[in-house]
Formats: sequence, C-alpha cells, structure tokens
Amino acid sequence: MAIKLKRSNLQEEKYTYTWKRDNGDGKYIGPADRNKVDKDEGYEVLEFIENLMNAHSKTTLAQVHAAEDALHKPLLSKVVLRTELNAAVKKALGW
Repeated sequence: MAIKLKRSNLQEEKYTYTWKRDNGDGKYIGPADRNKVDKDEGYEVLEFIENLMNAHSKTTLAQVHAAEDALHKPLLSKVVLRTELNAAVKKALGW
C-alpha cells in the first residue's frame, strides 16, 4: 500500500519550508529538479520522503519524521543530489 503524504505530515514547527518554487526554479520537470532536492521547498521534501517510504514499505508518522530529521542532518547539509540523499538517509535510518 503506497502512502501519500500531506503538508501536515511534516514538522513545520521544527523546519522552515516554502510552498512555492524558489526564485530561479523553473517548472518541476527539468533534469535538475529530477536529480536534486531543495530541502527548503516543502513540496520537494514531501515527494522525496514519500518515495523513500514507499520504496521501503514504511507507513508511520514516526518514520516520516525520522526520514525528515535524517534529511536535515547537518552532515547532509551540502548533499543535494537525489541519489546521494537516498543512500545517506537510508543509511542513517538503517533501511
């Protein structure tokens, strides 16, 4: 069963997100958007976590928050490539 996350599933009291494209972002169809994750854009964080959780059959809100926390770890602050983030977050979570 695939999960579908909503804005209310994120920890907006802990992390600050924008809910529109940053200046300079084009439509969410270009190679850069497919390959990179902008961690301050809520819709990109939702999509990243949703895909990660569905790939690993995770379903709980606690797992959403754990993935979100892992994504925002200071150690990963400079990592933006989706493949590298996937590997690093999975490793941090033991998935």
